[in-house]
Order: sequence, then C-alpha cells, then structure tokens
Amino acid sequence: MRHNFIGIVISTAMDKTVRVQVAKRVMVHRFQKEVLRHKVYMAHDEMENCNNGDVVRIEHCRKLSRHKSFAIAEVIKPARSWTDPETGIDMYLREIRNYKPDAKAAQADVTTKEFAAPKVPAPPQNDINLESDMKTYEQTGTLGQ
Repeated sequence: MRHNFIGIVISTAMDKTVRVQVAKRVMVHRFQKEVLRHKVYMAHDEMENCNNGDVVRIEHCRKLSRHKSFAIAEVIKPARSWTDPETGIDMYLREIRNYKPDAKAAQADVTTKEFAAPKVPAPPQNDINLESDMKTYEQTGTLGQ
C-alpha cells in the first residue's frame, strides 16, 4: 500500500516539482494535549498544473531525485484566485493578504500641514499690594479689598 498525504502547495518555483506542506495532529503525552505538526514534502508535478494554495493529494512513488519521492495524485481543491481588472494579474488569497501598496503612491495624495506651536498665555495681571494688605490684616483681622 502506498503512502497518501493531503496537503497544501506552498511553492511552485521549480520545474515539474512542488513543495507540499502536510499537517498532522500528534498527542503530547506529557501535557495530554494535541498539537499540530507540519512536514514539507517535495512532489513531482508532471503537467505543472498546481498553484500556490492548492489542496492536493500526494502519493509515494519510486525515488525521482535526492529529495523527491512523491507525485501529485490529484488536485482536490484549487486555490481561490482574483484577477485584478486594471493589470490583469492573477493574485491568490495568500498574496492578497500579504500585499502592501507602494509607499510612494500612498503618500502622493496626502497633504501635511505645518506644525505651529501654541501661543504662550500672558501672565495674569495682579494689582495686589502685599505690604498694605498685611498692615490692614493685622489691624482689622480681615483682608481689605
């Protein structure tokens, strides 16, 4: 019986080869908790019909190269893509999430105002004469104003 795994295509940069990430749940007995572990396999894609984000089934075959001993058996679910109407470029969901617009284009429409420090308020004008007020207080017991 051949090994079959289901995973997600993470790279299609090589000719007739894709990298597939397979996830599996493993129980950690020390903590009695399930954790998710990943392993990356290189798989042969003869027709080069896989794209990043596709869910595929890979099947074990004879060793095709040093690192490649799996082949794409089927594409279970193709990656969702979106075509930009202005440029005509296909973008996959992962690329859309990681897309950062050009900083120069974002700053082109922005206008900034000059910074102006607030004016310092004038000190209050007091018409109080402490010397005469102290004499009045000592004589009458109240401040006279």
